Amino acid sequence: MLESKNHWIVKKVDEEKVQRLSESLHISVITARLLVARGIEDAVPAERFLHCSETEFYDSTKMKGMNEASARIREAVSNNEPIRVFGDYDADGVTSTAILVRALRAIGAQVSSYIPNRFKNGYGPNVEAVEQAKKDGVRLIITVDSGIAAREPAERAGLLGIDYIVTDHHEPPELLPEAYAILNPKQMDCSYPFKGLSGAGVALKLAQKICSPENFDENWVALAAVGTIADLVPLVDENRLIATRGLIKINEGSLAGINALKAKASGTGPVDSDVIGFQMAPRLNAAGRMDDAQIALDLLLSDDPDESAMAAEQLESLNQERRSIVDRIAKEADEQAAGYVRRGDKALVLTGKNWHQGVIGIAASKIVGKYYRPVIILSVDEETGVAKGSGRSIDGFDLYQGLQDSSDHLIQFGGHKMAAGLTLASSNIDAFRDAFNAVADRSLNAQDLIPRMVCDGVSSVDEISVELIDELSRLAPFGTDNPRPIFQIEKAPLSKFGAVGRDSSHLKLTFKGQDKELDAIGFGFGEWLNLISPIDHVAAVGELTINEWNGFRKPQLLIRDLRVEDIQVYDWRSLKAIREKIDQVAENSVTLLAFHQETIEHFQFGGAITNYEPGVVIHDHALVLLDLPDEESQLARLIEENAHVNQFYCVFYHANDHYFSAFPAREHFVWYYALIRQRHSFDLNAMIRQIAGYKGWSEHSISLMTQVFFELGFVKIEKGVLTEIPSPVKAPLTASETYQREKDQRELEARFCYSPIAEIKAWMLKYLEKEPVSSDE
Repeated sequence: MLESKNHWIVKKVDEEKVQRLSESLHISVITARLLVARGIEDAVPAERFLHCSETEFYDSTKMKGMNEASARIREAVSNNEPIRVFGDYDADGVTSTAILVRALRAIGAQVSSYIPNRFKNGYGPNVEAVEQAKKDGVRLIITVDSGIAAREPAERAGLLGIDYIVTDHHEPPELLPEAYAILNPKQMDCSYPFKGLSGAGVALKLAQKICSPENFDENWVALAAVGTIADLVPLVDENRLIATRGLIKINEGSLAGINALKAKASGTGPVDSDVIGFQMAPRLNAAGRMDDAQIALDLLLSDDPDESAMAAEQLESLNQERRSIVDRIAKEADEQAAGYVRRGDKALVLTGKNWHQGVIGIAASKIVGKYYRPVIILSVDEETGVAKGSGRSIDGFDLYQGLQDSSDHLIQFGGHKMAAGLTLASSNIDAFRDAFNAVADRSLNAQDLIPRMVCDGVSSVDEISVELIDELSRLAPFGTDNPRPIFQIEKAPLSKFGAVGRDSSHLKLTFKGQDKELDAIGFGFGEWLNLISPIDHVAAVGELTINEWNGFRKPQLLIRDLRVEDIQVYDWRSLKAIREKIDQVAENSVTLLAFHQETIEHFQFGGAITNYEPGVVIHDHALVLLDLPDEESQLARLIEENAHVNQFYCVFYHANDHYFSAFPAREHFVWYYALIRQRHSFDLNAMIRQIAGYKGWSEHSISLMTQVFFELGFVKIEKGVLTEIPSPVKAPLTASETYQREKDQRELEARFCYSPIAEIKAWMLKYLEKEPVSSDE
């Protein structure tokens, strides 16, 4: 049995609704099931979802504060009043800023922008920036992607005579800032039909309101798509429309800055939500994490290709530096984490001197990915004695509540269930670690520390086709609340498997169905090659893609996880370098077992080898069978009494290979006994050589027959001379222990040393009676 890395959970849906949707839209049951699993159960919303690009944006005026905000902006434009846009330093923040600055320029506004520096100013609007705006003659401030919880800057703006408009998408607090207008669809009394917009989405709605159709630029939708996908807001409803239309524009060719960013992220390849989320957005975020987000904003506001290319190159350098620093911090943090995991910590608090505060959150995510438990990484400033940190959590543990319960040791903290920031005195780190771990220990059990992988459905190899995968692509773009479909492939035999890649780090499999085969690739799964037996039936979880090569299109599974649900039997019977293989498995939880002392002496293994005796208990889940017993019943008993063992490595070493030497037939015994009765007495060794030369029999076979006759009382042997015993008691050949033992040993060798390994597995299953593992919860 090969355990999966994750606990697989298959979504449960109403199959009647699935069938109804499949029939009404003429789509596959699998696609219909995915729609129902996403809460899209009726034909009309399903059609709108599948044909998203044909839908229209909601009316901006339905958002509370929109009319007041747009009227004040038009007044500022008419009066030539300076306007300043306050943005944020992440990808959503800089795209929001770029959208609104471009829209204001399009209607003739005198506009400037301000983005706080993460390290100097912290998050969101601040009083100092408002006071600077006053000095610069600004009459109107508009925040984007921030400001809903910043009451002091709004109050300061009012005192200085600056009108203040907030556009944001974060959860509004009970007490809102005093502002001229607030645009946030999450306000309690806002009638806007969709609440899940990103900061860039809200900025886009304002741009749609203040601009006429003639001066509205579709490239602003491309900017909003980047911010929307990057900020991990639900990719449904209007966000899906923004992402779809934005991606179309990006792939057609967009603003100079987006084109330059695209060239660095994907080259000439198409851009999808993954390219934005994992390539373009990190480059934009790198500016704010490593230096100042102004570089990213300059890129998105530039219309000069050469200037944009230079800015994109700067972001590329910052992103490479960011990755290098993250890798270093993650490596150092991992060294600490391994020790805490060994001692049983369910939450990890890791510290380093002057670790870069802009990237420790990313490093924390990496450690969560490896150990799957809440992680807090602290950067300690030795000069101030203060540690600032960032945390990431797992399903089942509320990180914010965990910090709340440990807050006696903290200076300040904030965040939500899955991510948070905190500050504490470095002298309190140990006490905080103990307190935080105590909270985690109360909240989490062993099952909580196994990551879950949610599957959209279960499919057989024969159900997968290019046509199905093409149909599933209509659900794109994928993202939060509309993830890429993940399927569990039912266990199937393998027609081939092996490792690929320069360092054999990737696993390539081909699953064999009744009528079809399915290729699969597992990036980073190369080490699993030695864990899979050729006769295994393997189940997998992954994404379905199409592999296009040389004009041919074939379905392919991108493996996310694997498991073997039955016992595993490995054929090591004719393996070369067997000692090296045994050394490798001996490093894990495995028992080496031998039935005969000479086997132990033969292998001369440095570790312990268990010598079989009736009732022996195997404490490990894996067993190396070094040799065969004298009787099949011994092996059967061993397996029956250790039914927990699920991996068997079959070596079956035997010093004397009897299988390919002929076992004497009955007529051989008849001829030899007739010779004895004719000669009555003879020198045994000389006669054995003569018979071997005359009949072509092996000397071992002749000696065997001699011993059988001796045991049956047909002859006596004294001083090397064999003599006939007249009128012996009749007895069958099977009455001889030597005859029966030799016959049984040859049958044992035939079954276990030379039969296909699949037959040995089938024999073992009779005694183990393993039940198949359920894949559903």
